Amino acid sequence: MQMGFDVGVGERHRVEFSFNKFWGRLSIKVDGVDVVRTVRLASVDRVKRYEFVVGSQERHHVRIEKHRELLFAGFRPQPVYAFVDGRLVAQAVA
Repeated sequence: MQMGFDVGVGERHRVEFSFNKFWGRLSIKVDGVDVVRTVRLASVDRVKRYEFVVGSQERHHVRIEKHRELLFAGFRPQPVYAFVDGRLVAQAVA
């Protein structure tokens, strides 16, 4: 599953989120540079949040949330939501 969105007005940045539910690989890139790169094989949390700031002069707070069900999460839809400065800007389902 892949999802991308733009951040900023005068200072534009591209954020890309990718998650492979089968292998557990998760990656978040800003302008092609890894911000988060991990493998998630097991998790206790039902909602995993990734937060970071994008931009140098025009700064924006980005939060990406990946939700999962309690049981058989690998076989069920896992919604992903992206927020910029607290506003929902993108969503997808893994």
